[in-house]
Amino acid sequence: MYQTLLFDMDGTLVDSVQGVYHSLRWAMKAAGVPELHRGQARHFLGTPVEQVLRERFDCDVQTALLVRERFLEHYWGNGLYETVPAPGMVGLTARLKTNGFRLAIATCKPWAYCAPTLKQCGFTDCFEAVAGSYHNGVPEEKSAVIREALRLLDAPAETALMIGDRAADVVGARACGIPCVGVAFCGYADPGELEEAGAMRVFQSAEALERFLTGAG
Repeated sequence: MYQTLLFDMDGTLVDSVQGVYHSLRWAMKAAGVPELHRGQARHFLGTPVEQVLRERFDCDVQTALLVRERFLEHYWGNGLYETVPAPGMVGLTARLKTNGFRLAIATCKPWAYCAPTLKQCGFTDCFEAVAGSYHNGVPEEKSAVIREALRLLDAPAETALMIGDRAADVVGARACGIPCVGVAFCGYADPGELEEAGAMRVFQSAEALERFLTGAG
């Protein structure tokens, strides 16, 4: 089995959609962008904000960057604190650590937000490394944060497994030569998204994921 476990954050360890929605709605309204509906917020989880704005809201580059800047400001003081842990994941990560697995974060979420989010959601010190974007020169790109997590752990790729909830997690892991399993606790992905991207397995609960990781099922 895999000894090194790399976890995505949003949609995998934590459910941040409520805070993201409120902060994005505020930022888009301030920038004069059409109102964001609650169901659209999931598109921004796992994909850069400006990319979603350009592709789904037909924003020009300047407007997209303005929304992103205002979103990050609002999220830091407000939306972050609406984040809750994904069901069962606080206990699962603690047990995995106790059982000798090496755990790390590999997320495109800005690195500065990672520690406050983990604290907000009650995760203990079970992650040996936290790799996020905009830290140590790491860009907002999945393969880049995965490579950074492996570097921080000094772990070979062949020992590692990526655990995420969007196609970007699967594609980024493959670019780094490691497999990826998907989780569907929070429902951010489109139907069939993880399977089509090539996820090894997709799990509907933390319990099912734990059985797989520990060889119990």
